[in-house]
Amino acid sequence: MRFPTLSAGCFALALMSCASTAEDPVLSTPLRDVFDTQVYPILVRDCGHSACHGSENRFLRVVGPGHVRLDPGMRLAAPVTEAELVLTYNRARSMIDPADPERSPLLIKSLEAAAGGADHEGADSFGRNVYRSPDDPDFQVLVRWALGVSP
Repeated sequence: MRFPTLSAGCFALALMSCASTAEDPVLSTPLRDVFDTQVYPILVRDCGHSACHGSENRFLRVVGPGHVRLDPGMRLAAPVTEAELVLTYNRARSMIDPADPERSPLLIKSLEAAAGGADHEGADSFGRNVYRSPDDPDFQVLVRWALGVSP
């Protein structure tokens, strides 16, 4: 299994970008409109539970309607806010390896190991990860988004 690493040159570029308002050149920039309309609903439904990625302790933080809200005083059923979309988008895109998007943690961590994924603690009571097969339609939405392919 391969996870993204920063070379010395990429690290220097990342540090230089901190001093400016330019977008971080290390991160992928998948389509935000596709995220908002197709990817986010899947992530909030499948990953946004308080014991999973709704938790503040998780790097991939997914917040929104029906689950954990960014503002704890907000009604659970209130529509998603721009701040919730931005947080979830930025966290999800940071889990995409621009050099090898198909092996990105966002994808391999949610796919069952027997199907080519990597185990994570999100296994259900049967020991399965979120997606049992790379052919799962919801998994394919995540793949297309990570690869930057429009629907």
